[in-house]
Amino acid sequence: MYNVRTEVYYVHMSRDRIFTAAKTILDREGISGLTIRKVAARAGMSPMAMYRHFADKDALLNALVADGLTAWEKVVRSLRAEDPMEWLEEMIEAYLDFALTQPHRFDAAFFLPAPEARRYPDDFAAGHSPVIAMLMVRIDQARAAGWVVDKPALEIALSLSAMAQGLISMQRANRFTGEKQFKALFRSTMRQCIESFSTTPSRRLK
Repeated sequence: MYNVRTEVYYVHMSRDRIFTAAKTILDREGISGLTIRKVAARAGMSPMAMYRHFADKDALLNALVADGLTAWEKVVRSLRAEDPMEWLEEMIEAYLDFALTQPHRFDAAFFLPAPEARRYPDDFAAGHSPVIAMLMVRIDQARAAGWVVDKPALEIALSLSAMAQGLISMQRANRFTGEKQFKALFRSTMRQCIESFSTTPSRRLK
């Protein structure tokens, strides 16, 4: 039993070292600079040891995306608002916080060109994204209450996702003069996006 636990711990720690090394290289050199040899060197491992965890660069990219999406899903599942419109507001704020406080995981989840990355719109329509599925449930609840226009929940969810992700991509490209300005513009733009689908002024975001 002790040996099994030690092996599991070793594998977990090794993967953490690999993820940390890969994120550092991505931050400094971008996707083109990410190679198995560079990640192995950064992690203090041999390339052969790396291959025990990941068969190739695509497998590493897929794992990085999965790690980022899992972290984001955990954040969304922690939201506690019961009112669907308040939940939307919490989710938008959580998305902003996730992008700013966990930038490596955010960028891995939403920007890496991994082979197994989810594709718009088919993967989302098929329910392959737990977060989009949760978002669609809240949109359906708001629509049933008469607070949101009669449009497909997936259409609204993808519009919100595209707007939010687009704003973060601009921030990553240093298109804002500072974080304070970016946060203000992100919140106001997302508020306007939500209000464009709202039917009741009193149920719009605060």
